Amino acid sequence: MTRVVLNVYDLADTYNSWTYWCGVGVFHSGVEVYGVEYAFGGHDLDISGVFATSPKDAPGPVVYRESVVVGETSASPEEVQQIVQRLGDKFRGTSYHLLQRNCNHFSDMLCERLTGHQAPLWINRLASWAVMLHCLLPPGWVPPLHPPSIQPSLENEAKHRTEEWQSLLTEQAQRSDQSRSFSTSTVSLPAPGGLSVRS
Repeated sequence: MTRVVLNVYDLADTYNSWTYWCGVGVFHSGVEVYGVEYAFGGHDLDISGVFATSPKDAPGPVVYRESVVVGETSASPEEVQQIVQRLGDKFRGTSYHLLQRNCNHFSDMLCERLTGHQAPLWINRLASWAVMLHCLLPPGWVPPLHPPSIQPSLENEAKHRTEEWQSLLTEQAQRSDQSRSFSTSTVSLPAPGGLSVRS
């Protein structure tokens, strides 16, 4: 068993020093396990937005605040890598959203997969409140919300399954054609010669 630690950072130029004591703030987080910290960030490519850094050394305009031990995991380093890679398929760079799919959402999901425990609610409380009160906030304050829909990973899975079915149907059609051509052939046994096949 190894410890799973949530490293929490203040985003630079925020008022977290005042709001933290009220249980809210603007935070970045990453999950540390086996000496590697995993986090999520957005970019313009439709590939994984998950990245790894040295613990307590997140890139960008962040300032380390604290570490929270979430629990322990029995997963091996290789199993942790596999879990992170699978999450990377869901947390793609283009899927980042400040309120609905941010680094804290990723950290929460990774903590839960590794330990069975969620990350502390306060790391993403402000985003949750902003989603609930979105209609009351001035439009320039928050990005537009994405309506619930099929997630890109589900779309890709559906496309993959459709391609598999088309492939299976093509194979089945080819087998059917082969069996028809075989059934239209006749096999005759000539006297001393052996087998001969005629169409």
